Amino acid sequence: MMWRRRIGCPGRNIGGAAPSFTPDPMPNRPPLREPDTHALLEAAPDGVFVADLHGRYIYVNQSGCRMLGMEPDEILGKTIFDLIPEGDAIRLDAARRAMLEGRAHVEEWLLRHKDGHWVPVEINANILPNGQWQAFVRDIGERKRLEQQAHAGERTLAAIFELLPVGVWMTDREGTIVRGNEAGRRIWGGVRHVGPQSYGVYKGWWADSGEAIAGDEWALARALSKGETSVGELVRIQCFDGTFKTIINSAAPLHDADGQLAGAICVNQDITELYEAQQKLQQNEALFRTAFELLPVGLYVSDRQGHITHGNAAGRNIWQGLRHVGPEEFGAYKAWWADTGLPLEADDWALARAVRGGETSRSELIRIQCFDGTFKTVLNWAAPIRAKGGEILGAVAVNQDVTALVRTQEQLRGAVRDREHILAVVAHDLRSPLGNIATRAAVLAKKAAAGAAGQECAAAATAIVEATRRMAGLVDDLLAISVVRSGGTMLKLEPVQPADLLSMAAEQAGPRVNEAGLQLELQHENNLPLIHVDANRVMRVFGNLMDNAIKFTEPGGRVVLRAEPAPGGVVFSIANSGAPVPVEDLERLFQPFWQAGREDRRGAGLGLSICRSIIEAHGGTVWTETAPGTRLKVMFLLPRGRPDTPAASPAEGQAMGL
Repeated sequence: MMWRRRIGCPGRNIGGAAPSFTPDPMPNRPPLREPDTHALLEAAPDGVFVADLHGRYIYVNQSGCRMLGMEPDEILGKTIFDLIPEGDAIRLDAARRAMLEGRAHVEEWLLRHKDGHWVPVEINANILPNGQWQAFVRDIGERKRLEQQAHAGERTLAAIFELLPVGVWMTDREGTIVRGNEAGRRIWGGVRHVGPQSYGVYKGWWADSGEAIAGDEWALARALSKGETSVGELVRIQCFDGTFKTIINSAAPLHDADGQLAGAICVNQDITELYEAQQKLQQNEALFRTAFELLPVGLYVSDRQGHITHGNAAGRNIWQGLRHVGPEEFGAYKAWWADTGLPLEADDWALARAVRGGETSRSELIRIQCFDGTFKTVLNWAAPIRAKGGEILGAVAVNQDVTALVRTQEQLRGAVRDREHILAVVAHDLRSPLGNIATRAAVLAKKAAAGAAGQECAAAATAIVEATRRMAGLVDDLLAISVVRSGGTMLKLEPVQPADLLSMAAEQAGPRVNEAGLQLELQHENNLPLIHVDANRVMRVFGNLMDNAIKFTEPGGRVVLRAEPAPGGVVFSIANSGAPVPVEDLERLFQPFWQAGREDRRGAGLGLSICRSIIEAHGGTVWTETAPGTRLKVMFLLPRGRPDTPAASPAEGQAMGL
């Protein structure tokens, strides 16, 4: 048989890059005559195809038929071109020329299956000396499928490798870094493809000791040199851009199928923000522990069940110990309510109420029995500790030891009671002898005036009367203090016209105003509302304020008494002319025993303090104002109703333009 090329054959034209072959008529003799050879070929696991010089199949074994899903007679008579893709014609021509030159052809091809799909095969073919083609064909479909799966797996792993949020580095068996993912490059600010001898370009320090890491100390180097697996080493690194980070570093060796070292893998996890947050948290915890122990008050912390978990030194000192118990056992802490003397049950403790009901308690005064048997008085606070969502995580309690303060307060209250009693007794007992002295001095002055030498005696008697009046004023001041400290219970309230109070005050102060050479003015509106006051006590206020005004006004000056209505009552004012009182002295004017002109000690300095006390006992308020040409203007509000009716505060009075 001869291999002939036909030019211009439809569909297989060599001019169309596809050679075509016209086979000779099929020979009359079979191509294979040896029975043993035929049986061997039929039993072969691979397909065996034989074609004549023109490419027409003249033999195919059973494996080849099964491979293509055809019967022998469906293959025999077909050409090679009938079973390969059209685009492979040029490739087939190149293979033919190579085989004609005596070279075997081993390549992968696609053969058309009976159902139309393509079967991947590996063909080992040659052209025999007689011009026949023979090919051993192996179905590699399963191998291709596995290869595709492997390639897909590799692509998936590569994608995962790049997407991992941790840095991953791989080396070859010599230790040269050959691969790193995006996260690793981002952590280090780049990559250096170096071997173990140059690992020092990666700068790092052990986070716990601060010591530098040598090149051979890196976990990757140890994995290569010692086969060591390292997990979770905390390292501080300097990136290639000069910044610093904290990472968790791990490494392990990689082995091939024979167990030989194939390289190593290293994983870096950037925990810079977490590490810095932990450092700050540790610093805050240390600060909290220090402050916790240094606080001068007892501090106790419980968990969400209410069990006491922490207590500071001050708390242990207050109770002389600490019991780590829960609410059901709070009875171990013995205490009584200071106001009632009733004992605290376990559920009564503020800490129990805080952790169970979310209650916040403040300044509960209790009497406790310490674990050493002694007694103390403490102020008790407690509040729940909540999460952002409001969930109760525990509670905190505070104890302040006020034993000494309570004892001092009790002593002070006793001393005040004794003092008030003494003041009342002394003031009461002084009134009678002072009254007798004043009366007898007045009689003496009248009789002395009738005698020949009476003027001298009359002057002496008048001086005695004036001294007695001043002493009586001091006694009245002492009695006023007693009245005020009694809480106003000694006030005798009655309805009074404010204008009448002004008139009585002017009449009472008139002689002294004239004697001092001053002008006195009364100013008030008509139809002022009635007020309920103790007129005698209020006149004492006017008397003290007028005494001050007269005392500190230069001759020729002016004193103004004024009354005007205000919401809830009537505002009275006494103003005198002169250089204004310094602003820093205004508030101290009402302090007992304090005087603006301390070099002038005319009086005990109780007058304004007594005025404030009497006015406040009525439910009123008193304050001062300054104005051009005025030394001092004292204003006070007396309520319209009874003293138990709320009165305006000084700030409210000022806001109303008073």
